[in-house]
Amino acid sequence: MNTPWLGLGQGDPPVHLSLNSSRRTARKPRDERAGATEVMHISPGDRRFQAAGIAALGCVVLLWLILSAIAVPRQGTWADETGYILKSWWYITGVVRPYSAEDATWYQPLIFYVIGIWQWIVGHDVAGSRSITVLITAINIGLLAELLRRLNCGVWPIVFAIVVFALTEDSIFYFSSATPFALSICLQLIATHLMLTMRRSADYAVVVALAVVLTMIYFVRINLVSFIAVSLAIVWVRAGRDRWRVYFVSAAAFVLIWSALAWVWGRRFIYVSLWFPNVTDWLFRTGGLPPLFPHAVSLSHQMLLVDSPSRSLAEQFAYVFGSDMMVNWFLAHHVLPVAATILALGALVVRRMPNRGWIATFVAVYIFLLLFHHLGAQAYCPVCIQGYANYFDYLAALAGALALNGLSEPAVRKTASRMISVAAIVLSLVLASLQSWYLVGSNRLPSIRNQETSVSGELHQVSDGLRTLLPANSVVGFIGSDSRIPLALYYAGIRVPPVTLTLTSSYRRLNDNLTAGQRVSTIAEIDDLSLWTDQTAENWMRNDFEIVVVQRRPDRFPSWLVWAPEAPLVKRGLAKCFERIDARSFDDLKPPLSIELYRRTNHGETCVHD
Repeated sequence: MNTPWLGLGQGDPPVHLSLNSSRRTARKPRDERAGATEVMHISPGDRRFQAAGIAALGCVVLLWLILSAIAVPRQGTWADETGYILKSWWYITGVVRPYSAEDATWYQPLIFYVIGIWQWIVGHDVAGSRSITVLITAINIGLLAELLRRLNCGVWPIVFAIVVFALTEDSIFYFSSATPFALSICLQLIATHLMLTMRRSADYAVVVALAVVLTMIYFVRINLVSFIAVSLAIVWVRAGRDRWRVYFVSAAAFVLIWSALAWVWGRRFIYVSLWFPNVTDWLFRTGGLPPLFPHAVSLSHQMLLVDSPSRSLAEQFAYVFGSDMMVNWFLAHHVLPVAATILALGALVVRRMPNRGWIATFVAVYIFLLLFHHLGAQAYCPVCIQGYANYFDYLAALAGALALNGLSEPAVRKTASRMISVAAIVLSLVLASLQSWYLVGSNRLPSIRNQETSVSGELHQVSDGLRTLLPANSVVGFIGSDSRIPLALYYAGIRVPPVTLTLTSSYRRLNDNLTAGQRVSTIAEIDDLSLWTDQTAENWMRNDFEIVVVQRRPDRFPSWLVWAPEAPLVKRGLAKCFERIDARSFDDLKPPLSIELYRRTNHGETCVHD
């Protein structure tokens, strides 16, 4: 009997008990006993096909390595990555304290210290900061391949999985950036390996290791609590009666580590590390959690980057799962993992499919995590499924590889099974190439295909132009949104306030009809969480910066952004309280960049009002 589910799959051969003697003894099933004999009689054709698969594996990994080596210095950057690069170095050197009034951080801490320690070793420029992600991705490829091998997967399906996982334009882009994607996947794969080790029981070493890994996953990205929940559900089946041991140790590890960090970093860390959109503030209001910042989020709102007017529930679902969202923001970026998922779903109709339980599990978890993140992000970033899906595409790669392995088993003819494997890999490479070629327009990535010059070279060019104009180790105001400018200032030894790294996403607009007392308390809480409002921007203009760097090109800013070059507040303040001291243009950059530098000449109310 072979139960194809989490407890017993092909990775866990069933135990057959002999009842013909006075003592019950375990013996291997017939096909497993025969396997040892079959290994001794592999045909020359099988050996050649196996060798060809190993060669294909080497070629695919080499192709990934070449593309990643090109991407690290050349692909474009964006606000989130700039924040990770700069804050990691600031935190590790003590220039900025995380979870402080200057920078409440708004992300979990682990990724900053992983990147920061790496920067301390290899350097803190863009390429050095990104290189740790490529190293972790190499580990991920090994973990992915080993997981499939443990599930008795052949080399050709493993090659297919690596193509799906690592050779799409999105994967090259995100796995070559200084972001949490690769690290979170590494921890998820390690957790999966540990769960596979559980076979109706769980040794203490495995239990402790899983508890530590799940805690680390939480402190990489808070949204990965969804993966933790799925893992604990799988543990219920895999660990048998030892499941409660897993749950207790996991809870203890989390509480111990979280409490220590809360003691070090205080109430901002407590608030941020527990914050889920809508959920946490509802718990604060209802008394489920202590009211740390009761007004900041509940009495203000974020201006969405994508127009999302008030809709009925039916209209909201039509928007969320409409053709624009599904085609332009999901399929356009993730068509290959989706194709692998469809292959896996098709394989599930085969009743005697090897690893049928694991295929179903990987597909179900993949779909659940996509839906969780797509629906959960609607409150703050409707199109973020484009990026979030990269946290979980490895599940589609696993499911597709296991399905291909089962479908290509030489049950009828070896030639046909070999053709299936080779064809699947060739088609996956073609599909990945087509996806990259047609990924154009507003949702394209600043990938190596779209970048004509080196981002590292660009930034040093700009920083060389700024280094002689600004005092070293100073903090300057930044009016703009191009991520290259804070990075160039960073290279020049100049710092911008952390909040200006994420101007659009950190802005809060106060709700209408607030009382005077509510306005005062809400603004104070927002400032204390290093977010900002119109009133914060007015204070910046009144007093806060002696030198301001203003972005002129690129010149596209949201119409509602009050801290923007052409916003009335900024135009008036620059005219009344600053003088222009220099301007620099960098026309050979892609896109061209130009900035102006202003020195303060006056302070106070005249900078804001007549």
